[in-house]
Amino acid sequence: MAMLRTTPFHPQWFVAKGKDRRLRHLGRLHGNILDIGCTDKVLARHLPEGCRYLGLDYYATVQNFYSTRPDVYGDACRLPLAGESMDGILIFEVLEHVPDPEAALAEVSRVLKPEGVLLLSVPFIYPVHNAPFDFHRFTRHALERSLRRHGFEVESIESRLLSIEVAGLMTNLALGDAARRIGTSYRWAFPVLIPIGVCVLLVNVTAWVLSFLLPGSDFMPEGYDVVAVRRA
Repeated sequence: MAMLRTTPFHPQWFVAKGKDRRLRHLGRLHGNILDIGCTDKVLARHLPEGCRYLGLDYYATVQNFYSTRPDVYGDACRLPLAGESMDGILIFEVLEHVPDPEAALAEVSRVLKPEGVLLLSVPFIYPVHNAPFDFHRFTRHALERSLRRHGFEVESIESRLLSIEVAGLMTNLALGDAARRIGTSYRWAFPVLIPIGVCVLLVNVTAWVLSFLLPGSDFMPEGYDVVAVRRA
């Protein structure tokens, strides 16, 4: 299934298509870079030359969901780092898994140097994942309010996916969930997987075409990508 992730045969095709967008801001980073929720540390390969990368992840998350090893284990709400020791911080698809996101942002502000860059991403319309460690969803307005409270100047908050694309994504995630249930609990219904796969392809292609013909707006985005700078 992983081989199909970047094709319209996969339920999360729209998510995979948007992941490269986060990489375009990495070029502005320099110096000491902290990646909170680093999983397999894939972002380290995309940083500019000369950056000193440190990957941090939560022990329980790593043990339950990933077969990876961070550079350091830690809690985003109590970072084991000195104040103003980082030039840049990455926190992609992590804040929704933190019980107290305000405490996490306070820690990010503490650890980041003045004029340091924060690159952050969160989901908005997306199913529960990594349960039971999935606690929050954020609007654009909540993100901006919280970041300003903790001393950040928000440079940009960009929505991910248009409404029609999100509708297609949610439809296909529901179909994918049904397919998973058939595969694990209703094996007598295996033949149904074929029309489900065809439906996934049709929904992806239809939503993609309609997003050009009837683009709509970002009133129901899949998530947000944020660039912010810590001010002294």
